[in-house]
Amino acid sequence: MEKEGLPFPVLSDPERSIALAYGMSNEGDSQYLANPAEGRRPAVIIDEEGLVLKLLPDLATVEQQKETLASLA
Repeated sequence: MEKEGLPFPVLSDPERSIALAYGMSNEGDSQYLANPAEGRRPAVIIDEEGLVLKLLPDLATVEQQKETLASLA
């Protein structure tokens, strides 16, 4: 949060422990798995109550990230 100046926490889940806690299968839908070779960076937006608001299969580009942040405002 401090490094990027974001008004919300950001979590990386490389072991998928959080994804599994939310009931996603161990294999998961492949579109929501990070794939550095393809440049895919999926994201899940979770609110303060722990509810999933959005599943985003790819936030690979800065433009996609900006659009997503703007839609949350």
